[in-house]
Amino acid sequence: MINPISCVRAPLTWRILAFCTVTAIATPALADHMGPSGVGGGGFAVISPWTLDQGKGGFGFRLVYTKPRQRSDALLEALAAQHIHAHNTDYNLNASLGAAYGISHRLTLSVELPYVRRDDLREGEHADEGGEAINEVARLGSVSGLGDLSLLAKYRLTSATTSGLALIAGIKAPTGSTHKHSTDGERLETEHQPGTGSWDPIVGGAAGTKAGALSFSASALYQFSGRGAQHSRLGDRLQGGISLSHRFGEAPHEHQESHNHHHGDELDEHAEPPHHSTWDAFVELGGEWEGRQQVGGEVEQASGGKWIYAAPGVRFTSANSWSVGGALAVPLWQDIRASHPDNRYRFMLSVGRAF
Repeated sequence: MINPISCVRAPLTWRILAFCTVTAIATPALADHMGPSGVGGGGFAVISPWTLDQGKGGFGFRLVYTKPRQRSDALLEALAAQHIHAHNTDYNLNASLGAAYGISHRLTLSVELPYVRRDDLREGEHADEGGEAINEVARLGSVSGLGDLSLLAKYRLTSATTSGLALIAGIKAPTGSTHKHSTDGERLETEHQPGTGSWDPIVGGAAGTKAGALSFSASALYQFSGRGAQHSRLGDRLQGGISLSHRFGEAPHEHQESHNHHHGDELDEHAEPPHHSTWDAFVELGGEWEGRQQVGGEVEQASGGKWIYAAPGVRFTSANSWSVGGALAVPLWQDIRASHPDNRYRFMLSVGRAF
C-alpha cells in the first residue's frame, strides 16, 4: 500500500508506488473475463484513494495466472444432461500492459490492455439425435488474443496526507477479439472469447488512512455489463475489499518539511529528498459477486456466483524508480454456480517504472 505522507515529503517514492499499484492489482474473476485494475491500490484488488501528482505517471506489465479446480469429463457430461453447459480450463493467463498519468493533483487516469489465454478449454454438450439424448465433452482447444481495454479515472475528494477519499469511474471498451473458433471450426461462445464485444461502465469509490508504517485501504467497484457479441450480456460484477499493509525501509528524511511547500495544498510536491528502496508487505480480504449472464435474451441460471478470498503479497520499490510485486489469492469461501469451476488459487506478478 502507498504511504500517503510520501506525496509531500518523498515525492519520487510516492510516484513509484502510486503508479506501480496500477499494474500490481489483479481483480479476481468468477468467469473467464477479469474485471478492471485500479489506480493506486492496497494489494491484490483493493484500490487506495491516493492519486499521482500532476504531470507524473508510469507504465508497467502485469501477469495473472489463475488455476481453477478441475472437473472430470464424467461430471461435465452429467451437468450437460441437466442442460448446463459447464466448462473447465487447465489454466487462465492474463498478461497486460498498463499506464497511468496525473492530470492534476486530484485526478489520475489509467489505461490497461490485456492479452488473454485459456488453455485446454473443455465444455459439456447435450444433444438429441433420433430421440436419444447424447451427452459428451467437447475439447475446444486453447484460446488466446487481445482482450478488452479498460480506462479508469480516479478523483481524490480530500487533501489530507494521512487519510483520503476518492471517486472512481471508467469504461471497458470492446477492443478484444470475439471471433475465435474451436478446434472443429465453430465460433466460441462470447464468455470464452478474449473480448466481450460490450461497452461496460464502471463506478466505485476508495478510502484509506495511515498510522505510522501501517496503512489501511478499502474500496468497491461495480461494473455494468452491456450487450455484447452474439446477443450476449455477461453478468454485472461487484468487487471490493479491505487491505492492510506495512512499509519497511522508509526514507529517513520523509518527516522533514519541504521549504518550498505551498501551505493549503497538501498534494503539491517540490523538493526531492534522498531516494531509498522500500518494501511493502500486505494482506487483503476481498470478495466478488457476479450476476447471471444472458444469451439471446435468456438468462442462464447456472452462471454467476460469489467468493471471498485472502491475498497476502509483497512489493519492492527500488531507488531508481522500478517496482516489482507479487501476491497469491486463495479462496476462503465460494459459491460459484455450476457452469464455471471453483477457483483453486490465483497468482499475480507485476513490474513497473515511474517517471
